[in-house]
Amino acid sequence: MYMFTVPTPAPTPPPTPGPTPPPTPGPTPPPTPGPTPPPTPGPTPPPTPGPTPPPTPGPTPPPTPGPTPPPTPAPTPAEECNVEVVTDCSTQAATVGGSGDCDAIIPIITRCDQRATFMEMLYNGGDCSQSFNIQEADKFDCTDSATLGPPGDSGQYWIHVVPKKDPTGDVYFSGPVNVGDVFPMCPGYPACSGDRFEADSTVYIFASDPGADPVNNPNWNQLVNYHTSCSQNLFLKDKYGSTQLVIFFNEEQGLVSCFITATFAITLTNEGEASADEIILFTNTVNGNTTDLTDAVQGVEPGQQIVITTQILIDMTVRQDYIVTTDIIGATE
Repeated sequence: MYMFTVPTPAPTPPPTPGPTPPPTPGPTPPPTPGPTPPPTPGPTPPPTPGPTPPPTPGPTPPPTPGPTPPPTPAPTPAEECNVEVVTDCSTQAATVGGSGDCDAIIPIITRCDQRATFMEMLYNGGDCSQSFNIQEADKFDCTDSATLGPPGDSGQYWIHVVPKKDPTGDVYFSGPVNVGDVFPMCPGYPACSGDRFEADSTVYIFASDPGADPVNNPNWNQLVNYHTSCSQNLFLKDKYGSTQLVIFFNEEQGLVSCFITATFAITLTNEGEASADEIILFTNTVNGNTTDLTDAVQGVEPGQQIVITTQILIDMTVRQDYIVTTDIIGATE
């Protein structure tokens, strides 16, 4: 066996003075992730001796400002304005016992018994079919124009009335008349001579003024002939075409009319304690026809009585009731 030793390049160091410290038991802990919190400034307060009370349900209402004032005394009663209204009807026409009461009017005679000197006719307009009388066919006839047609139910027409026997010798009436108006007839019109009507009369009705010679003007709308001597049947309210008899006068019977005048006396009496210082509305209504009487009275003092009168025409050829209503509205200051 071949052995050899390699020599060191220099002498070895001297020995250490003592043994080296033992190795650490393990690696040191890693550093903390950040600085530790600072210490508390002082000790925490001790706990409360018991649980706190629950919260209140809400704030209590504020106190009332004070008791409310007592109620005011009851109002004093207002003074009353109590106006009584009484309506009376009277007439100058013939009445039973001469009472003048509208309920006692004596029925009028409607038949003409003597040839008249004056008549009034109501113009109704319309055609011959409305004629209503009991004169014989040889005494009465009515013709509507075949070319121009009959008069209308409204508007104004020219009416010319003459004696049939001598249509150019006299004129009983000639002029414009509105539908619904009355027109007079008399021999010697318009002055009325007082002579009696001829036995038969002729009525021409035109849409406009027929000119100087109406009898020979063919442009009439209606032509009527009827008996006017009263020797044949002639009654109030008879209709001859579009005309109707409403008044006649003769020596024997005097003035005979379909109409009489009735006077309504309206008495206002203030039976209250206060004045009706202002009359706001005061009306009188008869069968739907109203008359405004507001301007007739200004006021009614306590205990005062005021009478207001108004008139109407009553048609005595028609049997009917007359209903009268008075309305009044007043005010106090």
